[in-house]
Amino acid sequence: MHRIIFQFGNLTLYSYGLMQAIAFIASLIVIFHLSKRSKISKDVLFDLSVYIIIGGIIGARVWFVVENFNIYKEDLISILKIWEGGMVFYGGLLGGVISGLFYIKRNKLDFLKVGDIINTAFPLGIFFGRIGCFLNGCCYGKISYRFGLRFPRENFPPPYQEQLEKGIIKPTDCCSLPVIPTQLVESFSMLFVFFILFYLYNKKRKFDGMIFYLFFIIYGLERFFVDFLREYSKNALIFKIVSLSQVTSILIIIFSSIFLFITYKNSKKE
Repeated sequence: MHRIIFQFGNLTLYSYGLMQAIAFIASLIVIFHLSKRSKISKDVLFDLSVYIIIGGIIGARVWFVVENFNIYKEDLISILKIWEGGMVFYGGLLGGVISGLFYIKRNKLDFLKVGDIINTAFPLGIFFGRIGCFLNGCCYGKISYRFGLRFPRENFPPPYQEQLEKGIIKPTDCCSLPVIPTQLVESFSMLFVFFILFYLYNKKRKFDGMIFYLFFIIYGLERFFVDFLREYSKNALIFKIVSLSQVTSILIIIFSSIFLFITYKNSKKE
């Protein structure tokens, strides 16, 4: 639970930024490995990955800022400090899909074939990315004395800072109250999903688009249930019952299931 890896003068290496970089590199290694079977150029897939990452970062940050604008309204420049954390996965997903589609269309690539490769590697990236969230202290769960972990006061991680603002803990307390490490729950869930999809891609893939849509269905289900354990501000809740991410998950599950079925039927006709 260390937000800062090291500091040297004005140079600061944040754990969140480091883990996101590792996530990108790990995903890229898998993408390059899978490209051998698809006969798609590594250079093309690398360029596509860069487009997706840039679009994903912009989308994730914009969604987070919209949900938590009260944090930034007094210091708009801090919106640009993405290395300190503060992103929303579904915002990143939306931004990544839009920028990826732009690149795929411009280069006349097979959308579903490329999508299968990207979404096979994607869960591995989430695995490392969510570890970054854990080290940073963001995306944490509800208070739980039975299943929770305490975040130390050092560098004021989000659980400590928000509990302090709510008056739940005192400025002299060394740690936050224990919160469910939902970051780790999702991280290791996605590692398991990665191995499943990697196996399916190499051994059981029957048609283009199968892995692409299957990932969205699995992730939507996993995120929907994990979000019941997440701690959210009122701005991120709808009717104080479900989170905006849960509603998004339901929509993704429905539409991905429909498109998976349609793609399967079309593959049978061919």
